Amino acid sequence: EQVNPPGWLRAGCVRTSAALRPMPKSKRAQKVTLSKTVSKGRERKVAIIDEVRDCVDRYKSVLVFEANNMRNAALKDVRVRLRSSRIFFGRNKLIAAALGRTAADAYRAGLDEVADGLLGGEAGLIFTDESLEAVQQALAESRVPEYARAGFEATEDVVLPQGVLSQFAGSMEPYLRKLGLPTKLQAGAVQLLCDYTVCKAGDVVSSDQAKLMQLLDVKQALFELTLTCRWSEGQFQRLAA
Repeated sequence: EQVNPPGWLRAGCVRTSAALRPMPKSKRAQKVTLSKTVSKGRERKVAIIDEVRDCVDRYKSVLVFEANNMRNAALKDVRVRLRSSRIFFGRNKLIAAALGRTAADAYRAGLDEVADGLLGGEAGLIFTDESLEAVQQALAESRVPEYARAGFEATEDVVLPQGVLSQFAGSMEPYLRKLGLPTKLQAGAVQLLCDYTVCKAGDVVSSDQAKLMQLLDVKQALFELTLTCRWSEGQFQRLAA
């Protein structure tokens, strides 16, 4: 009896296994249109400019502050203390452009001087209806000691006496030695073999010194925001440090 072959075989087709079928394209291979990315970035910039100018219209005053030893957690506390105000920190060139960098471009008269105070160093803006004295008090109350970071100029000597470093577990000894401490593990305790100076006043702190002081809970830095100038109702005023 003659058996008819399947249709796909009669047509001369070759059936492939699943392993040989082309794999679906990865999403990583998908092309991103650059114009869309640029467009989104531009939209964000325009939104920030509009927000800054809206704050100029809504609030009575704008103050420029300089930040020393900036820490995000400490800045968050300032935002809580001045919750009725609006604080900007970062993207200062864009914010300065929103205010106007020249008298001719200024969104309001005098704001070009505010923009000038923003550029250079770590600075930010506070838009507020609070009095100058109330803002100064809030900033004074938000000062908090912080751990020094690499590049900080040490304010005092930190010296460890020879002997047991009881604040550290024995498992910390290799790490402490790696940071420069002359230590050894003896009877499960970390022993400092001689008096050791972590840093001296005036030294520029290295990354290892910064890590050691953090482990020792030594805080030499101080987070603080200092007001440098104020603009209110068209009047610009420089503030004493």
